[in-house]
Amino acid sequence: MNKELYRYLNDHLAGSAGAIGIIEKLADTADDPEEAAFFRELGEKVETDRTILKDLIGKLGESSSSLLEAAGVATGAASRIKLAWEGLEPGHLGRFEALELLALGIQGKRLLWLALAEIAPLIPAWTANFAELELDAIAQRDSVEERRVEAARDALSPS
Repeated sequence: MNKELYRYLNDHLAGSAGAIGIIEKLADTADDPEEAAFFRELGEKVETDRTILKDLIGKLGESSSSLLEAAGVATGAASRIKLAWEGLEPGHLGRFEALELLALGIQGKRLLWLALAEIAPLIPAWTANFAELELDAIAQRDSVEERRVEAARDALSPS
């Protein structure tokens, strides 16, 4: 197996582990029940993507890297500490920055699916619908982006 491909898949798996923690904190600090539900649903979608990544790795005859996944969890925890210090509640800088991190991460996931679509014909065991996964990532990013822009107005507007 290509070591670079294995590392790339595991890097995205690790990043998604960190994202889950941020999403959970955003759900917990949401003022609005609909907003909390949005983040919980987003977390479920990220978990589904993590399952797909693990399956892709498995079809390459490998297993996910516990070490890299732990690094993703640790990085996410460090980010949450910084964001919590800034405040994750609506109107605070930490919430805006958390949403910005998520938007960037989801865009990275979109690019992952595009890259994997390019090499998928070379890996017959892969049967994932990468075009559909990309469209899901675009929808997720756009939904988070709407909230990020609103959070920017709330957190960054002059008093």
